[in-house]
Amino acid sequence: MFSWKQTKRIRKIPSILKYIRYFLSESNIHGLNHLAEPRRNILEYIIWTTSIILSIYGAILLSRKTLLRYQENPTVISMERNRFAWNTSFPCVTICPTTKISEGALEEYLHKSNATDKVKLKAFILSLASATYTNFDSVVPYDGIESKDYMDLLFKLKFEFKPSITGSVVHAEHMALQQTVLELGICYSFNSQLAYYNSEMYWKENKDGLVEQHSPFYVNPLDGEVFTNIVNMSTGYSIFIHGPYETADISSKNITVTNGFFLQIFLTGLSLYSSERIRGLSVTQRKCRFYDESNLLRSPVYSMALCRMECRAMLSQKLCGCIPHFYRKINGDKVCDVQGLHCLAKHKERFISMKKECLCYQNCEESNYVVEDTDLKQWFLGSSLLWGLKEYPTMRLKRDVIFGFSDLLVYIGGMIGLFLGCSVLSLIEIVYFFTLRLFWYWKKRND
Repeated sequence: MFSWKQTKRIRKIPSILKYIRYFLSESNIHGLNHLAEPRRNILEYIIWTTSIILSIYGAILLSRKTLLRYQENPTVISMERNRFAWNTSFPCVTICPTTKISEGALEEYLHKSNATDKVKLKAFILSLASATYTNFDSVVPYDGIESKDYMDLLFKLKFEFKPSITGSVVHAEHMALQQTVLELGICYSFNSQLAYYNSEMYWKENKDGLVEQHSPFYVNPLDGEVFTNIVNMSTGYSIFIHGPYETADISSKNITVTNGFFLQIFLTGLSLYSSERIRGLSVTQRKCRFYDESNLLRSPVYSMALCRMECRAMLSQKLCGCIPHFYRKINGDKVCDVQGLHCLAKHKERFISMKKECLCYQNCEESNYVVEDTDLKQWFLGSSLLWGLKEYPTMRLKRDVIFGFSDLLVYIGGMIGLFLGCSVLSLIEIVYFFTLRLFWYWKKRND
């Protein structure tokens, strides 16, 4: 015997089937009305059920491919050739002096120091100032200075790099070098939008957000020949050439010049910029980041080089439990002492190549420069540098959306309409039938 509740539950089953049949007969989705028709042969039911299932499968399969295209490849890079319609960013250079320490400041520091072995202390400071991933094993062992004070000491004893800058049409606000701390030590950048965020001033003020800066220096073919000249550097140097929204790291290509030479560099450039529609896509869709979309812990701005630098810092912590002194310290990071630097030296090739260590997206807007010609000659006025664009670019690249969210809706709607004869109203109808309409149906039966 069934209980009263069991009997009531059994009686509800026919009413549920009746309501589903009512929905199938009223729906405007093609084929469903044939399943609700009572006067049909069993073979017809099988044919129509199979047809509807195959149609749903086909719509889902093609819609999935369309969704995959939207998620993985919604952008296109096109070419523009109207060279007079845009401005080109003047090549940014980062100069890393070969001389890292001021001799006068070092002698004064040693004179005031209480160290018992000042010769060893001097050798340690000089080796520390030039230490990077390629030569960490050459740092002289010394334990008289705490590792957390390494960078402060290098700032205090840094070489006074104050050359003169001249140019053809460079405006006054651009006529300056900005100090920046890279994996090659203390360097100086011209026309960079990122250098300030790795500077001594920014770190010591404990800033962590974007700051207002003057815009990059741009040039146009109508400006004619444009160049910048840096003279009286009084030291050898390494020069890195990049765009204003990029910086240099240990794996970047460079040109090294000894003291007493005049280097002239003539360049050509190619720019890639992104339309505003690109910002509407996720980072994984467009596979690039704008410089103000930083996900980095040590920098409020993003570039591919800065991302690689953060990856090296994380790898340093993983392999040796500390980070090199030239990185910004966050969350109580332990700075490597001499023993820690020697530990990092064991993994030199891994740090430089950084293959498969982490995912760093390209910059959404970047400028790349190619050295067309160089001229190096001895110079009686000390080290000097001149660089400029030999030829203005005749084209530029544009990253834009070719398959947006509206296109996704149109394609999926077309697939569903093709296979099932559905529209947006059909989907709303399904929601209506199994919410509001079902409620009133059930209430009426209970009454």
